[in-house]
Amino acid sequence: MSINECSGGMNDQGGFPVFFTEISDDLGRYDEYTDAARAISQAFPPASYPAALDICCGIGKMSKALHECGYRVTGLDLSAAQLEIARQISPGPHYIRADMATLPAGEFDLLLNVYTSFGYYQSEEEDLSVLPAWFAALKPGGVLIMELADMDRARNRIDTSGLLVRQHNGVQETLTMDWEKRILTVAYEKDNSQWTCLTRLYEKEYLREALLAAGFIDVGIFGSFDLKSKEVDDNLVLIATKGK
Repeated sequence: MSINECSGGMNDQGGFPVFFTEISDDLGRYDEYTDAARAISQAFPPASYPAALDICCGIGKMSKALHECGYRVTGLDLSAAQLEIARQISPGPHYIRADMATLPAGEFDLLLNVYTSFGYYQSEEEDLSVLPAWFAALKPGGVLIMELADMDRARNRIDTSGLLVRQHNGVQETLTMDWEKRILTVAYEKDNSQWTCLTRLYEKEYLREALLAAGFIDVGIFGSFDLKSKEVDDNLVLIATKGK
């Protein structure tokens, strides 16, 4: 369920390893970046929202796709190794190494935090503390787009035992869900390599209220980048608007 990376928190303090992007590619999780960027550009055209920040950009797949749609893109990630790859294979955007809570204020028309790149800090309070910083980084009238796995999706995919094992294209994923703490642990294995990721999941209504509390004036709940209604198995897409 997790795709991109940025903050250390419960995981690696220097950002996620390159191994994670390799297995994500094997799992087909980068296949939809182009379509997602096109859908975003239709809803929020670059002529009206020219400056975009891709928070937790990883190796730059979404940043590159947004750049090709006409945005002036900055990609931000904590992993120096991931950013080095981004500069090589996804040229065009400007890349900076920083934590997701450390953003330039008032510089962007569009903020994106996609493919479950949220919920990595040690506590819920730390997770939610980034939302006011994201609000401050937007120009008046700017828009935040978040896309992430939520509790609806976890309940639909993982039974009450909290365990799910699946294999695809040489990668084994062992998912363990702590329902009380809302922590999803995914152990990835391929060949002789393995890595484990922990992500705190949220209820969609709770995140909506947290965004409103951070200052956003309107927060829509959707099930895709083309703004269709949210179904239980969809990743959650939140569209939050800053007042003018």
